[in-house]
Amino acid sequence: MQEGHNDNGSTMKFIYRTSEIWDAMYADCLAAQHSIEFEQYIIMDDSAGKRFLELFARKASEGVKVRLMFDGVGSRGIFLSPHLENIRKNGGEVHFYNPLLSRRAFNPARWLPRSHVKTMLIDRRIAHTGSACLWEIMEHWHELHCRFTGGGMADVAHHFDRIWEAEEKNEKIRGSASADMKAERGYAVSSPTLHMNQIYKQLLTQIKAAKSSVRLVTPYFLPPHRLRRALIKAARRGVKVEILMSERTDVPLADHVSHSYFAGLLQHKIKLYLYPFQVLHAKYAIIDDTWATVGSTNMDYLSLLKNREANLIIRNHDALVELRVASDAYIRDARIADMKYVHDIPLGQRITGYLGRCLKEVL
Repeated sequence: MQEGHNDNGSTMKFIYRTSEIWDAMYADCLAAQHSIEFEQYIIMDDSAGKRFLELFARKASEGVKVRLMFDGVGSRGIFLSPHLENIRKNGGEVHFYNPLLSRRAFNPARWLPRSHVKTMLIDRRIAHTGSACLWEIMEHWHELHCRFTGGGMADVAHHFDRIWEAEEKNEKIRGSASADMKAERGYAVSSPTLHMNQIYKQLLTQIKAAKSSVRLVTPYFLPPHRLRRALIKAARRGVKVEILMSERTDVPLADHVSHSYFAGLLQHKIKLYLYPFQVLHAKYAIIDDTWATVGSTNMDYLSLLKNREANLIIRNHDALVELRVASDAYIRDARIADMKYVHDIPLGQRITGYLGRCLKEVL
């Protein structure tokens, strides 16, 4: 996408390939003069992660304020990395969200929530958010990431301030999150510790009000009952409902459970598409070509009900047109999942999918 500009100075650019996302984030970090704030689900001690960890240490040594929040499970691979010690020695801050240490590891009630957020804020004037992690096996995956300035920036800064304040006080984030959901672009963060999951609430509201089309793009489709019911009701009243998924992901059990929902959705004339090439890890929804949400939120129980997530809410016409065109291109290359596809699923995978539903809330 060519970087779009608004009269108020806001810019927005979508990026679709992981390697290009990393390059854009790295370039902005390299140019940072005052601060780098980063919340990320997965960063590994590999070629992708080290590149950033080394840069964070260097920028901290130059006097840039570096504050990093990594998930305690997704990023457990760097917990003992010497790069973190180097960042801290140079004045940077590194914290892990809900780490499973000592007794916590044996208490399933403490395993959630996870921080599935993937947001970076540079100098409090440039933000990145979307679906991309920092793990070299994801280098060629298809993602959806947004680099933006202007509108929504205050919300991004607000949420970083809230999580740092909670971390310093060793408290959970309390109260409702603020975001302008009627603006052309708003930034929302959801978590069970907040008063309400704005992202899920907004998604359901838009689907229930949809007049012509609902398109969901997600790697993992394990829909909570309210979402499944909203999609079926929309299809019954004549709305064109389409769901585009990755045919295979990094979680085979989640794939099998996703497929177990296909027959019920097809009965209501919901169209299902499976992208068969590299993993389609993008996560977004487009409703009536007038509203979209883009970010870290999968269409599953964990993202919609359990985890800390971050999404943009978009009403900008040009951005919506681009998202529609991009998803059209994926659909043209996708396999149609019809009843024949369902009948051809091997019996063992079908059994695994139905039995796996008992784990749907933690996949």
